[in-house]
Amino acid sequence: MAAPRVRNHSEDAARLRARRRAEGMTSVEAILHRDDVASLDALKAQLGASSRSEVLRALIAKADRAELSPADVARLSQPSAT
Repeated sequence: MAAPRVRNHSEDAARLRARRRAEGMTSVEAILHRDDVASLDALKAQLGASSRSEVLRALIAKADRAELSPADVARLSQPSAT
């Protein structure tokens, strides 16, 4: 009898990344203040989302791009942006 195959987490992660790429997904890194991460986590729980990425995709989908401006980005560099 053959020994059971030991799961290789590196292989699992590679398969997951390949599947996501095939679905048109791209991985990005975001540098966020801990308060922003806490907000993401609160929204994740509120929405029943499976990941922070899912929350970010929902926020992007709901954003009114016509209402966003460079001034909104400038406000992020001010101390009380959150």
